Order: sequence, then C-alpha cells, then structure tokens
Amino acid sequence: MNLVTAVLVCFIIASVPVFLFGLMLMSGERGELKKKTELSESGIEVQASLVGLQPFGTRGYASAVYEFQSPSGVTVRHSKGVNFGAAHVVGQKYPLVHAPHDMKRLHMGTMSTVRQERGRRKGYLRGAQWTVLLAFVAGALATVGLIVSPT
Repeated sequence: MNLVTAVLVCFIIASVPVFLFGLMLMSGERGELKKKTELSESGIEVQASLVGLQPFGTRGYASAVYEFQSPSGVTVRHSKGVNFGAAHVVGQKYPLVHAPHDMKRLHMGTMSTVRQERGRRKGYLRGAQWTVLLAFVAGALATVGLIVSPT
C-alpha cells in the first residue's frame, strides 16, 4: 500500500462521518428555520413581565418566569434559564413574540430579532448543505481514485 492509496482511504473514512454529521445538522436546522419562519409570518409581539427570578447553581444562572396575556385573555407563564445579572429585574417588561395557535412556541425579543434569527438559521442550513455536498464529493472522488489507481 503506497502513500496515495493511504491518503485516498483516509479521505473515504473521514468523509462518511462528516457527511452524516452534515445530514444531522440539516435536519435540526430545517426544523428551527421552520419555527422561526412561522413566528416571523404569524407571530404576535407582546410585552411579558418578569414575575420570578430564582438563582440556581453557583455559576451565575437563574430560572426566570415571564408572564403575558394571550390574545384570548388567558394569562400565560413561560420559564426560561438565563444568566443572572442586572439585566433581569423582577416586575420589568420585556418583548416576547409567540405563535397565536401554540403558546409554547415563542421567542424572547422583538419581531426584528425573530427575522434576524431566521436569517441566521438560513445561513446555518446553507452551511450544512455545503458540508454534506463537499463530504459526498470528497468521498466519491476518493473512491473513484482508489478504483482507478494502479495498486
């Protein structure tokens, strides 16, 4: 086995996990992009009030509980892990975007931050697609090179 054959075998071995990792990234990012697209198209921006801040652990994390009114008049509570600091004050209002038909699907921030996050997700999905394509091409070229090369 010469050096060329060894390099081609290494390319084949390395391209398989990279290809599978890219497929895994694509499926996750596609789901997140779908959620952000739904929020940007039909989301409702409300003001949520911070009603509780419970520190946990010793690393500066806290559990924040936000409360907001749904369009139907029902009070909804949402719990989220946050960094503990001066940015979170109990009783203060914060922007929140939620889906009208699913109160559990929400984003802490304004509609513009939802659109920015949607754009980032599109970029992540595009990067995952390029990763899959390049891993496939590298594996295919290495396989063809291994078949064609004289042993």
